[in-house]
Amino acid sequence: MRWLALLLCLAATVARADGSPDREVELVKAMFDAGKYAETVSLVRKALSVTNFSDAQRIELHRMSGLSSFNVGDTAAAKESFVSLLRLNPDYVLDPFIAPPPAIRLFEQVRKENADELALVRQLLQVRAEQERRAAEERKKQEQERAVRRVVTIDRRPMWMNFLPFGAGQFLQERTEWGVTFAIAQGVFAVTSIVAYWAIEALKVDIVETLTDTLTPTGIFQRKLRGIPPGSEQLRDNWRLVKWSTGGAFFLSYAIGVVDAIIHHTGDRVKETREQPQALRPRFEITPLPGGLFAGMTLSF
Repeated sequence: MRWLALLLCLAATVARADGSPDREVELVKAMFDAGKYAETVSLVRKALSVTNFSDAQRIELHRMSGLSSFNVGDTAAAKESFVSLLRLNPDYVLDPFIAPPPAIRLFEQVRKENADELALVRQLLQVRAEQERRAAEERKKQEQERAVRRVVTIDRRPMWMNFLPFGAGQFLQERTEWGVTFAIAQGVFAVTSIVAYWAIEALKVDIVETLTDTLTPTGIFQRKLRGIPPGSEQLRDNWRLVKWSTGGAFFLSYAIGVVDAIIHHTGDRVKETREQPQALRPRFEITPLPGGLFAGMTLSF
């Protein structure tokens, strides 16, 4: 086994020269799994002094160093390693399938002896985790802002649009409820007035009017007229009242709509929107040509 320890030490020297944290952890683990506990402790101390490890890697190194110190009977060094581990993760639990029960009891004893310090460490870790979470959210927000595309549109609102009937000015101003009100009211008035007009026209018939005329041989002159037959005058008057009243109501509602649209006129409006850029969509085309084929690709975005 001496040659194995020599080989591991040589590999550790090369790894430290390389400065790879992952490689250092692998070498320490290999030494620990080989049962070289004294060498493991020495290698961990050297590695921690020259290499920048992540918190997870430091926890793993302190675990192997603490168990190795315990296995060689150095309880003080084991406690020191366990304290360093718990300072990184106060809630860490040793795996009972790997660590012997006496080592687990010592580990829990160290946790109880340093309970006050570890409570403070937990608070600091929570604060750091919250800061990292906020920083990650801020980075994500900045990335999203950089990714979106700023689109500026000018909504043209000319003054003459306010003079259109059926709530056109209100719809242009995005006052939909008022636009619908004027559109329905003016539409009902206009349709009713038109219906009344055609109802009056439907009452008219051809009437023959006889006149005396000395210029004709018979002395009688007849002419045809379109008019209301006797007995239909009251019905005509009723329809005429409907026609003129609804026609007047139409123009009154039209005037009110124009005045309302002019009062709320705001002129052109600038809108700014942000859009996510669309991914490039390739499209492949194959076109038959005389004597061969044409193949092409189009990118749309």
